[in-house]
Amino acid sequence: MRILQLSAKPLYPPRDGGALGSLYFVEMWRRLGWEVLTLAMSTPKHPASPQAPFPQKSVFVDTTPRPWPALKNLLFSRRPYHVDRFQSTAYQAALEETLATFRPDLIQVESPYLTPYVENLSLPRVYRLHNVEYLIWARLAREKPWPFRHYFITQARRIHHYETRILHTYQGLIPISEKEAAFIQESGYRGPVALIPYAIAVEEYDAPPLREENPRIGFIGGLDWLPNLAGITWFLERVWPEFARRYPQAELSIAGRNCPASLHRYASPQVHILGEVPDSKAFLYAQDILIVPLFSGSGIRIKIMEGWATGRAILSTSVGAESLVCTPGRHLLIADDEESFLQALEALYTDAALRKAIAQAGRHLAETLYNREAQLPHFRTFYEQVLHG
Repeated sequence: MRILQLSAKPLYPPRDGGALGSLYFVEMWRRLGWEVLTLAMSTPKHPASPQAPFPQKSVFVDTTPRPWPALKNLLFSRRPYHVDRFQSTAYQAALEETLATFRPDLIQVESPYLTPYVENLSLPRVYRLHNVEYLIWARLAREKPWPFRHYFITQARRIHHYETRILHTYQGLIPISEKEAAFIQESGYRGPVALIPYAIAVEEYDAPPLREENPRIGFIGGLDWLPNLAGITWFLERVWPEFARRYPQAELSIAGRNCPASLHRYASPQVHILGEVPDSKAFLYAQDILIVPLFSGSGIRIKIMEGWATGRAILSTSVGAESLVCTPGRHLLIADDEESFLQALEALYTDAALRKAIAQAGRHLAETLYNREAQLPHFRTFYEQVLHG
């Protein structure tokens, strides 16, 4: 099988969960012996690397949001501004050239906003739902002051309508979690659907022993993604000051690409703002407790899976863990307000036995449920069904 993958950002180097998730499919297709080519957008926010360990073509597209185009879209259009931002004659031309030379049997689209490029093609098409996009905007709207709240609400409504409509232009859909699967069911879609969550090669991760005393606390995630930035800012302002007062020896390390300058004002002898780290595994190994303070956003949390694989104890909000199959209190702790988050963090920090039990259960979950070797048969069955009807 020959698969052409369309992505709104480069897959390599994989600097965030979205890129890791898309690259996962490339790796699995190649393990099945299929030919793969990725046509990616290289953007100011996500520039493409000149080299990649798999066939990837990239086209520069300036997707930067700008006030006047956004206002024009708001006043004179009914489609989401995101769709306008991702339209490019250069990318369209590259797609036409790639279709003629690569001759794919099937196209997989990794962003809803790339649908206009493929909806009139006769080739079988698959759309992988990384998120339910409108939920991200609806949640962010609740955090914004007026008039920004009105703008975010309007975009959420438009994206909801757009997302529901485009599902029916595809011959197959891949939700990454039960939440995306429920959205597909609510839309009335009747084509092939395969729930294929991201999985990791657990055998490639070590699980170093946790410290018995003075455990280290860490956060890692793209800091140019609004839900991540809002969540860690909330933690630094609402939870950390009291925790640091109670435990002056405690240390917190924050890692993530595109760290804004505003976050550095929280740096102190106890708080280390690292920005992008060269080796995310090494960062995880150096921590004992991972925090995931997310209150908006959608999709699956690859960093939680990696935290499980590395045997770290995890504290998350409900939103942070909502797309994962796990048991709160066993595989991780859940807390949704500043007082309960503080209490849960304190429990993990002071109770070495609890910390170890949570970490070991998480590692076992990664080995059994989120291990990619078990996913290969599902891949072959789904794509052959789409291709052959």
